[in-house]
Amino acid sequence: MRHYVSFIDDHTRYCWVYLMKQRSEFYKIYTAFRALVKIQYSAVMKCFKCDLGGEYTSNKFWQLLTLDGTIHQTSCTDTPKQNGVAERKYRHIIEIACFLLLSAYVPSEFWGEVVLTAVSLINTISSSHSSGLSPFEKLYRHVPGYSSFRVYGCTCFVLRPHAERSKLSSRSAICVFVGYGECKKGYRCFDPITRKLYVSRHVVFLEHIPFFSIPSTTHNLTRLDIIRIDLFFEDSDNISSQVPSISDTLSDPMLKKN
Repeated sequence: MRHYVSFIDDHTRYCWVYLMKQRSEFYKIYTAFRALVKIQYSAVMKCFKCDLGGEYTSNKFWQLLTLDGTIHQTSCTDTPKQNGVAERKYRHIIEIACFLLLSAYVPSEFWGEVVLTAVSLINTISSSHSSGLSPFEKLYRHVPGYSSFRVYGCTCFVLRPHAERSKLSSRSAICVFVGYGECKKGYRCFDPITRKLYVSRHVVFLEHIPFFSIPSTTHNLTRLDIIRIDLFFEDSDNISSQVPSISDTLSDPMLKKN
């Protein structure tokens, strides 16, 4: 079973989220987040608010907070309302994640990817609780960019790396869009056939087609038909100027059944 831990800035409501396989990984995640706050934001954590979970009340973690001079504030037993900000944010993240999964027919096995995507959206969407500003704008002092946003769970084509293709093989792989790169400026796309996750900037999206809504058989277009489409027909780094029109590609008579 996998878990996630989130850190929320009380002032900006900006949220950072980390996935973890076991709760025992929390200490390592916290020390990494502590260093991130110090280096990237030139700040220190004055107060750490949490519930009475065992990962938050261990002697090792308590000693670290004491050395940093960080106040360790926990809610009382069976009183989650005392940690209201975190509880409301947790519910907000789960509701957005469920909406993305259900609207795109994405299986629940992608819950980790969808949680990360939900947090990215929440951080960049303006809120009435902060005078119409987004958490991103309050934290970084400038408006976030929205041009890179894509429809979650849509069908997409990813240019395969050179090591995965030959002159006679398809240059692209049909994938499902599952999120945005964290440490890379690219899109996270999953290939259900090879069970491989790509992080690439060379991606063509069919945003009007949810990948998991494509039936296995239909009288017009099947998933196997779409796999035969190779939008990256030229082996060049200048991909964007050479990708054919999506409408032209899908109207190819070779894709239609007799």
